[in-house]
Amino acid sequence: MKLAAVHQRVLLILAFAAALPASARTIPALQQSPVPDVQVFDEDAQPASLRSLLNRPGGDPVIFLPIYTRCTASCPVLTHNLATALAGMNPPQSYRVVIFSFDPLETTESLRLYRARQLVPPDWKIVRSNPTEISRLFEFFRYSIMSQNGALVHPNEVFLLDSNLSWRWTLLGEDWSARELADAIAQTRSPGIVARMNASPERLAWIGFATALLSLSIAGAWMIWRKPFA
Repeated sequence: MKLAAVHQRVLLILAFAAALPASARTIPALQQSPVPDVQVFDEDAQPASLRSLLNRPGGDPVIFLPIYTRCTASCPVLTHNLATALAGMNPPQSYRVVIFSFDPLETTESLRLYRARQLVPPDWKIVRSNPTEISRLFEFFRYSIMSQNGALVHPNEVFLLDSNLSWRWTLLGEDWSARELADAIAQTRSPGIVARMNASPERLAWIGFATALLSLSIAGAWMIWRKPFA
């Protein structure tokens, strides 16, 4: 019985250790499901659905950066950090980037000015939307936005979506490294079970816990079965 207890303890330790993220700045998605297909407008004021804008055969991971163009603090910093990290990625990886403004007051012209002012790469998408669709999308990400004296107070987070546009990872803050971003993109791209389980630590922990209980039950049943023959 002691051996079974030790076995259970080891499995639980391994399960919860594997459930810990590799970095405090890179955390698994709170839910792994496709993002809502909200309606957006690009820099040419053309309407489209988010999914139609991003979908393409054999699509690459999507880096989703929430900002608003009136922001003078973290939004330009995050845009610059992301561009710098992607430009210096070694080895290079393929990806798509969408910058999504959560400001209901955003206009076509303000998006264009933000691209020019922040030197946003030409292949990055910059879009805006209406208040209803903004609320629907950012409720999905559990991303809180508050208005304070005309400014929008928001978290500093970047979201990574896989080829099916399912949320897989979140980068927190402004000081994540190019290596952390590259690792997150690689894991987002990977369809392997290890990557999937790393991105769902709660699932891994429960599987480890269930395995430990099963091992304990089998050991207990074996001890009971062999007792009459002892």
